[in-house]
Amino acid sequence: MKWFVALACLVGGSVLAWHHPLWSALCLVALWLWADLVFWRPGVWLWVVPAALPVMNFSPWTGWLVFEEFDLLLLGTLAGAYARMAVTTRANSAIRSANNQPSIGQPERGLHALLLAMAVMALLGLWRGFAGAGGFRFDWYAGYTDALNSWRVFKSLSFALLFFPVLRWHASRGGACAATRLAQGMVAGMAVVTLAVLWERAAFPGIFDFSANYRTVALFWEMHVGGAAIDVYLAMSCPFVLWALVTTRRPVVWLMLALLAVLTAYACLTTFSRGVYLAVALPVLALVGMLWWQRRALPPGERLAWRERANGVLSMLVLLEVVAALVGGSFMAERLTRSEADLSSRVDHWRHGLDLLASPADWLLGKGLGRLPANYAAQAPKGEFPGAVRHRTKPHPGQPDQLDRPDQPGSAFVTLYGPKTQPKLSGSFALTQRVARVSGTSHQVLLDVRVEENTRIEFSVCERHLLYDRRCQATRVRVKPVRVQGQAVWQPLAATLQGDDFANDGWHGARLMMFSVSVVDVARAADIDNVMLMGQSATLLLNNGDFSAGMAQWFPAAQSNFLPWHLDNFYLEVLVERGLPTLLLFLAVVLGAMVSLWRRPDRPLPLVPFIAASLAAVLLVGVVSSVMDVPRVAYMFMLWLFVAIQNSAVVARALQPA
Repeated sequence: MKWFVALACLVGGSVLAWHHPLWSALCLVALWLWADLVFWRPGVWLWVVPAALPVMNFSPWTGWLVFEEFDLLLLGTLAGAYARMAVTTRANSAIRSANNQPSIGQPERGLHALLLAMAVMALLGLWRGFAGAGGFRFDWYAGYTDALNSWRVFKSLSFALLFFPVLRWHASRGGACAATRLAQGMVAGMAVVTLAVLWERAAFPGIFDFSANYRTVALFWEMHVGGAAIDVYLAMSCPFVLWALVTTRRPVVWLMLALLAVLTAYACLTTFSRGVYLAVALPVLALVGMLWWQRRALPPGERLAWRERANGVLSMLVLLEVVAALVGGSFMAERLTRSEADLSSRVDHWRHGLDLLASPADWLLGKGLGRLPANYAAQAPKGEFPGAVRHRTKPHPGQPDQLDRPDQPGSAFVTLYGPKTQPKLSGSFALTQRVARVSGTSHQVLLDVRVEENTRIEFSVCERHLLYDRRCQATRVRVKPVRVQGQAVWQPLAATLQGDDFANDGWHGARLMMFSVSVVDVARAADIDNVMLMGQSATLLLNNGDFSAGMAQWFPAAQSNFLPWHLDNFYLEVLVERGLPTLLLFLAVVLGAMVSLWRRPDRPLPLVPFIAASLAAVLLVGVVSSVMDVPRVAYMFMLWLFVAIQNSAVVARALQPA
């Protein structure tokens, strides 16, 4: 069985790598090399996976929404790990039998049964999601309303469940070391995120600008339609930064970790998320109080004087950061004054989400995994999408077709939609593509377009990390339909973009650039094809402008309105998509994990409380944020949950201070 899983993951990863929109050969070679490395050095993934998590998604460049590079990392890990387990399990079993040792890491039967039940309910949710989307249909560039969005939501739990036997295997070989590497990987991942936050803030609003309406997203590109990916990640990771500070005894290492702690606080503060503030502060303060209480019991000779003084300085620095963010700018103050109104609108949002459960079957099984966006947009009052995009292909001869295309049958184009009914949503949804080598002066857009009615289309090139525009060149064009024999036909369109100069101003020339096209008018749509963007040098700046490679390198993105994509509550999210039994199962598993962490009388300080704090932080931020709709972050949460469930050396043996 282990060989089968290893082969299936390797084959699946190879197919995924080969279809990568940008680097198929490189991804394929990297996948095989990584699987081979995991086979020969099976503990390496414990550090690499959490450390690489923040960077293993390039969706604004690839156009992938359902699949991501993190999937390749996990599939390669599973292939190498299961192959290694297949080779060594029999020998380890013989050794344990000879020494009369029980298998370490065996979960309680009750928790094991709960996990099995969760897996079954997840499969039912996947099936229900496919059915709700009108049946399974594969598309490498599927979106949030397509059937494959169910797989996108499902895969975090499926990956975590596949890693559960791997965790047990590592537990049998020295669980404390496994837990240490996972925790160290979380610290390394946080270092990556904080550096990304520093660059983002410096390049766009400014490092010390706490008044601009700008909320940090770092490298969590899933937030192109809003959500709380960075919120959940920061809440989950902060306790491990504190753990690293507590367990090190070397001043130089402590100094580096103290710098990371300062940057981590900055990253949390610049999300300007009240949920993050609460979910980070409460577990961290509880840990600090516990550490202070335990330090009081130490004899004076065992206390490190330099550490106590350094901890005091670090605490003051973090406090100064908090004061600077809250008092040194107006943005957070404005958000705090809107708290009551925001809560009221949030409650209405939750109520509309619960209204989607219209039948006993909905309450029992949910609407189906990944079906929240489509159902909310279709049924919730004023819950419509601000726009949409659909890749289309002219049918081949013999198939019904009312579309007049200038090129060969089977050629591709895109239909871009504006909001259905609400003018206030106009222009807040666009089809985008990352661009490089932009000119300092104006740009020109050339394309073929077809409309049924007078339609305004907006084109822009902006300095844009993900959600907020900085300097832009833009234009709006009103396109009138051209008809032949009563049918709208294609017409060429040229538009010159006007606006800011993109001249390089020092290192900020590294700012990310984004081309966008959107339909502005309500209840309008436009077919577009052969899109070209040219600067001063007449070099083509866009790829796949004819959409012959599907939606590769094209990326739908929203601004300011993200209502239908997220329910903004972890527990309601699970209830609506998976049903009440699954929610109760999940709460039972979480409770079992917490009990498993704390039940041993000889539990050590260095890791157990920090795992508990990490899980508690996610549960806290989940009160006002969705969690399961961000696969790579949800996977990491589930993995730590499974680590906690292990009644083994993974959490039960002490970590020696570094």
